[in-house]
Amino acid sequence: MPLINPAFQIVADAYDRNADKYDEFIENNPNLMRMRQRVYKFITARLPKGSRILDLACGTGTDAVWLAQNGYSVFGVDISGEMLERAKQKAKDLNLQDRLSFEQLSYTDLKEANIGRFDLTFSNFGGLNCVADMKLVADSVRPLMNQGGRVVWALMPPFCLWESAMLLRGKFKLATRRFAGKSTVFKEGLNYPVFYYTPKQVAKAWGNEYHLETVEALSVITPPATNKEFALKRPHLFETLSKLDDVLASRFPFKYWGDFTIVSLVASNGISR
Repeated sequence: MPLINPAFQIVADAYDRNADKYDEFIENNPNLMRMRQRVYKFITARLPKGSRILDLACGTGTDAVWLAQNGYSVFGVDISGEMLERAKQKAKDLNLQDRLSFEQLSYTDLKEANIGRFDLTFSNFGGLNCVADMKLVADSVRPLMNQGGRVVWALMPPFCLWESAMLLRGKFKLATRRFAGKSTVFKEGLNYPVFYYTPKQVAKAWGNEYHLETVEALSVITPPATNKEFALKRPHLFETLSKLDDVLASRFPFKYWGDFTIVSLVASNGISR
């Protein structure tokens, strides 16, 4: 039986309904594709090939497939059965089943699952923003980490420069939606809360056994991931902004102001329990 936390059932239902459209949206989105490449570069610079990765909220397996194709062993978990069906089909079609597998599990309940140990816990593009208490995820994953384990999570932070600039266009609700640390997402006729986290909050959830290593922003002065029309309609301007975005990504204070923040932690003293 799948282990699904009842608190996430609406989220699972929303993504089940969205599964048929999901890949089409992400594959025809130049900005999102650019951000993915940034995340992949971030991981490959820190994690040796052959390492085992736990992909939390893996969706249809886009990231897991890329990582498996580039020398990693990946185990993906998600609460949406429909999304996972598409992920499993990708693994089969690409003959990656020897290093890529998926299971329907909630990322807050992994201690109850026999899925082995990992060198990296990874989550991309806000899948973890659906949890109200990040410590629940950290406590669930921590026992599964190998010695010297790493955390690379791309999360939505409580401040996004591009969204905040929408105040100048009179879009008050959009510009301020993250400020309270919580907002509501409407997807496929359903709504559910999302929560915004700073890197320090993520580090606190992991406790003293892990320390914050690196913070980088994704899309500071380029549009958020949900806006794909900008890049399609203004490709030259988008290219210019993207280059500047890459320069600002790791600089204070811009590294805290992106649509997403890459938060990287590493086990203190090379120990993980």
